[in-house]
Amino acid sequence: MSETSTRITGVRTVSVPVTDQDRALEFYRDTLGLETRMDATFGGGQRWIELAAPGAPTTIALAQPAPGEPVGIDTGIRLLTTDAEADYDALKAGGAVIEGELMRWPNVPAMFMLRDPDGNLLRVIEDEVESGSSQEAAGRKRFVVLVKSDARTESGAMPDERSLSDMTRFNEELVDSGHMLAGEGLHPSSNGARISFSGGAPAVTRGPFGEPYQLVAGYWMIQAESLDEAIDLMSRAPMGEGVAEIEIRQVFDDEDFGEAFTPELREREERQRVKMEHNARRRAA
Repeated sequence: MSETSTRITGVRTVSVPVTDQDRALEFYRDTLGLETRMDATFGGGQRWIELAAPGAPTTIALAQPAPGEPVGIDTGIRLLTTDAEADYDALKAGGAVIEGELMRWPNVPAMFMLRDPDGNLLRVIEDEVESGSSQEAAGRKRFVVLVKSDARTESGAMPDERSLSDMTRFNEELVDSGHMLAGEGLHPSSNGARISFSGGAPAVTRGPFGEPYQLVAGYWMIQAESLDEAIDLMSRAPMGEGVAEIEIRQVFDDEDFGEAFTPELREREERQRVKMEHNARRRAA
């Protein structure tokens, strides 16, 4: 076959043959925790069901097999988890059909195999990047670091190569140490707007705005053990030879809201978080 080039950018759907779509839907949705993306009928009353992990682009279709097509196949599907051992124990306790034991080998992510109600084989594999970062972040507080504007940033002047190089090096250190979660610079207020509300009615004021030192020119989102550690980290920021100011503010975590933040609201926010991360990955791509 001759070499060619296509415009394929990803995998949209993988299909699993199932004999009872309602039973399969219950397993993939309720047991594995996937969300239903599509459940529709088409020509002749046939049903098409797609599910996916929250925020994930690739879906699993629960398709009725064609005449003579086998079920109980090795699907080749690998589902990612942040904790393979916890999921292995939970699914086994819940009555899922686990194939063998939890597998751990040197330099290989932990994984296990299970079968759906039709005997189709699935693999659950630990996402080491996600699991490692989740464990490392446990107990850390999040802080937003606000970079105050000045006359230069409000003029729209861009940093020179040396400044960009110094800032990139600093950010790399924060990223590599696991402290930096996000960070961006902002256009001057002349490219922005303010929306004020009175009695629920919005009123828009377009920039520019006065008093540059009351404005924000950029931000970092970092995680640290304490405010003192955040101060120590950000005191090393390469802010140039002139006058500059940054402000560090702690971000609320779920537990800060107490009982008012119900389990249902926590679950909804978690789904939003996963989808936001997916949106960010799509923009980066």
